[in-house]
Amino acid sequence: MRKTVGMILAGCCLTACGEPAFENAGSANSLIEDREACAAEIESSPATSVYRQNPDAHPEYPVMVFNELNSCIEKKGWKQVRSEQEQDRTREEIANEAAKIAPRSVATRTTESIIQAIEKETRTFSK
Repeated sequence: MRKTVGMILAGCCLTACGEPAFENAGSANSLIEDREACAAEIESSPATSVYRQNPDAHPEYPVMVFNELNSCIEKKGWKQVRSEQEQDRTREEIANEAAKIAPRSVATRTTESIIQAIEKETRTFSK
């Protein structure tokens, strides 16, 4: 389940056409390898543990994950190719979708909100 959640979180960094939102700026690894490593780091963070214990007390968590994942990928040698406005819009959509979903299991709630945000981005970019 961890890998699934991590891969879905990584999906937030893709544009609607499936093109990476990053270009290689010096990483020796593939974007997928670096993304998976970042997702694993986030999964093992204290913030993730706290969120799992009480998701309703941490509505900012999905936005934090989005920001942390992007920051981690950049530190591994990738450059974002999305504009700040696109990133802000995606971040807001993820937070809004996460807030709409009724409390269920943490993994299900986080996964569904991220999938919905990605689907919304896909519809936006395909127009």
